[in-house]
Amino acid sequence: MKIKEEEAVSPVIGVMLMIVVTVIIAAVVSAFAGGYSDDDRKAPTAVISCKAIGDGLLFTHESGDFIDLVDVIVVLTNGEDTRRFYYAPYTDARAMVKVSPVRSLTTDLQITTGNQFYLPADNDGTGVAGGYLGWDDPAFYLTTDEIGTYTIIDRESNQIISTGMISI
Repeated sequence: MKIKEEEAVSPVIGVMLMIVVTVIIAAVVSAFAGGYSDDDRKAPTAVISCKAIGDGLLFTHESGDFIDLVDVIVVLTNGEDTRRFYYAPYTDARAMVKVSPVRSLTTDLQITTGNQFYLPADNDGTGVAGGYLGWDDPAFYLTTDEIGTYTIIDRESNQIISTGMISI
């Protein structure tokens, strides 16, 4: 009696499996190289103006994407001095607030074209020569002898949304 030797897998099936594995690996490498897996968030872009008023700064959204006050950092600069402000509603700090002509029971923090938000100051800056607005702890003042600037930054991406000079 003669025993016949047979192979378990034919060479054609083995080659096809190798081709499938190669195609899957190529697709994964292509997806990562093409940026498919990027989870970087793009910051919104907006044109926002800023004006110093009696006891704070009034920001007006002129055009562009909406921004959410929870997601932004406002950086004020006066010469060499810089101060960062975050939305902090449940602390003792004076927080940015949306200016709304209608009282609402819900807190709407999205700022779109035509909306305004307000950053209250702690004092009128009289403690410093030429000062017109000031914040305590740490002390920061906007003065007439330096050009005051603002930068609004997206917290998640750390990218600039808007920047400009503060109008007096």
